[in-house]
Amino acid sequence: MNYWENIDTDLASLVKDGAVKLSPVSKFEWRKEVYEECMEEIGSKSYGENLNGNKNLIRHMEIKETLTPKLVKIAKEHFGLTVNQTDVYNVTRLVRPGDNSEGFRGHFDSHLFTLVTPINIPDVCSIQNGGQLYYFPKVRNLPNNEIKNIFQKAYYKRFNSASGFEKLGNSTKKSIDNFADYRPLLFVGKTTFHGNAPVQQTSNQNRMTILTHFFDPSHKYGIGALMRKLRNR
Repeated sequence: MNYWENIDTDLASLVKDGAVKLSPVSKFEWRKEVYEECMEEIGSKSYGENLNGNKNLIRHMEIKETLTPKLVKIAKEHFGLTVNQTDVYNVTRLVRPGDNSEGFRGHFDSHLFTLVTPINIPDVCSIQNGGQLYYFPKVRNLPNNEIKNIFQKAYYKRFNSASGFEKLGNSTKKSIDNFADYRPLLFVGKTTFHGNAPVQQTSNQNRMTILTHFFDPSHKYGIGALMRKLRNR
């Protein structure tokens, strides 16, 4: 089965809208295998980088062979960036029931593109507290230097609360995705402000997504590289 049979149409929407929903992964048997592998490796942590489960997702979805080269082309043609095709950063994100610390931590990604693949989504998917992703595509232009990037990131931290997300949504396009449809989301991470709602305490299920980040234009000296080094200490 060719997962990427609609890739050209999907990527046209990505360029136009800043974000696009892809075909569901719920029908693929490898999803359970990836979940179990990540759970075994991640331990008590909330984030796991380049786990075997991450790598298996890349392999099963043929991301390296199919998606990555096309994103390299978009980076060049639409953003004027020459990127390293191997600059792909994989993270498993695990939110356990009642983990409110992960709620409404809005941010821009340091990488140009972000793919969010749902692996295990709790049955509790209410708008208020099911771990939904709030995202605001094209809320800023691509910053042309790191100083501007840092100041803009600091400015948008003022919206890091439920009321802040609501306020920002009054002046710009807001989307909410609970991933109950198991359709991955691909978006321009550097221009999309985004963050998750907390997962309510009454849920007895973990919420797992795998984030695949493509191309950090400031990978050697930017704030994103610094944060990754701190997490790996």
